[in-house]
Amino acid sequence: MKEKNKGFTLVEVLIVLSLLGLTFSVLLLTWARGMDSSLNISKRAEELKSEILLFWDLQRKILGAKKIKLYRGNIYMITTGGSIYQGIVKCAYVFNNGSLFYYEYPYPYGALEEIEEDKLQRIGNFENFEVSAVKDKKEWRDYEGMPDYVVIRLNDREFVFETLSSLK
Repeated sequence: MKEKNKGFTLVEVLIVLSLLGLTFSVLLLTWARGMDSSLNISKRAEELKSEILLFWDLQRKILGAKKIKLYRGNIYMITTGGSIYQGIVKCAYVFNNGSLFYYEYPYPYGALEEIEEDKLQRIGNFENFEVSAVKDKKEWRDYEGMPDYVVIRLNDREFVFETLSSLK
């Protein structure tokens, strides 16, 4: 009787290598999708954080506003709710090329829409930023005074802020 070799044939080795390659490609694809999904969730969480912080900052400023001006898609205010300085300040939210900027000055002198470009602080990037005022159930894009509400559309959200004049 002849004794058989106890090794693997070339075909068996190739089949095992193909199965291992297929298994590792599926694992790598699953891992890559998980990483991509994780990065997207992280990016979306940062966007939501920026929106929430902006919402609460705007809420405080609009509620403390003594005068509001909407001009060319930007909002300018004289308010007691400053972020940088104490007391009554002049502040503005200016949207330019997909970025939202904030401006604050400790003295509310001069025209509301006059700001110093070099003192603008970048808040973040947003797809869109639209602002309008509601006074006597009419909505205005350009407005000066104290509206009943200020409506801000940020990305795909709409925020409605009451002013002190609406609470009276």
